[in-house]
Amino acid sequence: MSENHDHCRIEHAAGAIAYEFASYDGSALQQGALWPGSPGTVRTVGAAPVLMHYAPGRWLAPTPDAGTLSLLAEAQQAGTGIMVEVTGKWDTLRILGPGAARLLACTINWHMVLEQRDCAAVTLFDCPAILMRAADGFAIWVQSSYTRQFLSTAEQYRASLEADA
Repeated sequence: MSENHDHCRIEHAAGAIAYEFASYDGSALQQGALWPGSPGTVRTVGAAPVLMHYAPGRWLAPTPDAGTLSLLAEAQQAGTGIMVEVTGKWDTLRILGPGAARLLACTINWHMVLEQRDCAAVTLFDCPAILMRAADGFAIWVQSSYTRQFLSTAEQYRASLEADA
């Protein structure tokens, strides 16, 4: 029996407190080296993303540490934008394993999207999401009202790909 090297798995991580920051004029902020300035950049602590510039004038802090919360609060106090708690808006998913890239290729040309970016706002399997490459696959934040649809569709494609292998 041959071993299939194209397997992947989809994990749904437990929700955590999250914040978004939106600049008032839609521009990038110049808040120092800790602030991801251009769209597509991500600041991490260890391997965890703590502040993601996922779209022009928009940042997601999916797992903010105290320093990130302070940074967001300072930017808000400076009048450059607004910080909003969005716990429950995004569900964190991970597609892991050697077949992760192949599964994502069923819905998007992820390589071109992430070629010069660390993250991007995208539509995956007809669901609004934020995509980020991870060491062992991909991290995805799906708007929670779409999570069931995303998981169902992604699982159908995953099963089909593994059956064809």
